[in-house]
Amino acid sequence: MSSADPISGVNNRRLKRWYLVMYLRVFDEDTGELLGHVVDINKQGIRLVSDKPIPSNQTFRLWVDVPKENAPRQRIHLEAESLWSGRDVNPDFYDTGFRLQNISTQSLLQLQLLIEEFKF
Repeated sequence: MSSADPISGVNNRRLKRWYLVMYLRVFDEDTGELLGHVVDINKQGIRLVSDKPIPSNQTFRLWVDVPKENAPRQRIHLEAESLWSGRDVNPDFYDTGFRLQNISTQSLLQLQLLIEEFKF
């Protein structure tokens, strides 16, 4: 998917998005439900691919499941607003763009380490 807004077609992305070598699972912290998998990420936002559409213009409390080799799994806790949602290139899936909000210093550092570890 391009960095253009799916509605207006305008490219308003300021930061480079990193594509990850593995699709990390993202859960809704309030319900425990698996929302989707991270497709790309930067320190201001993420794009998820999911089986079901995710409503736009809603704030979610999320956690990202990060596997660690020879260590316990890690969770990165985030608050994010869903900005847009639409069909993925594969019409069996949906893509949703999130803007991160109120990110703690610890979560930001965890995200930066995550990007370095899993980017390609």
